[in-house]
Amino acid sequence: MSRFVSFWRSFALLVARLGLGGILLLHGAHRYQAGISTQTEYLAQFSTPYPEIAAYGATTFEIVGGIFLILGALTPLVGLGVLVQQVLTIVWTSYYKGPDLLNADGTYNGGFEYSVALGLLGLLFLVSGGGVVSLDRVFRRKKQPVEADEPVETTDDPAVPPRAFPVRANV
Repeated sequence: MSRFVSFWRSFALLVARLGLGGILLLHGAHRYQAGISTQTEYLAQFSTPYPEIAAYGATTFEIVGGIFLILGALTPLVGLGVLVQQVLTIVWTSYYKGPDLLNADGTYNGGFEYSVALGLLGLLFLVSGGGVVSLDRVFRRKKQPVEADEPVETTDDPAVPPRAFPVRANV
């Protein structure tokens, strides 16, 4: 990959990571300041199973996950968490409202398009990681050098077909 494309890919991952991390941190702090009981009541109106556990889990995940995304630590794991959280949000709170977040007149509808966008960002980080400017990159393990396979046995006898794949002795 060219340096130009690599730079812009890393820059885009950094901006997206900082943006989603900020959103998660903001939402988690808002939920924490409003109180877990408020979040529990909100989730209970949708018949969410175990609303108190879900409220604590969502609040904790959004604060800790937001900080981790901003730092670029455990990015694929946080991306998976965001994806799962948004799927659960759609399933339990907004699927019946349809995809539109706003009505035609501009009033709030509460659809799931915002959750889909956040879930897709989570999928991006699950697949791509945090990019070059992240703690994941600093603490990743160095790749072990690949040992060369043993030489392939060949025969000059035309009656013996050559092997399609080399045979490894230590497998």
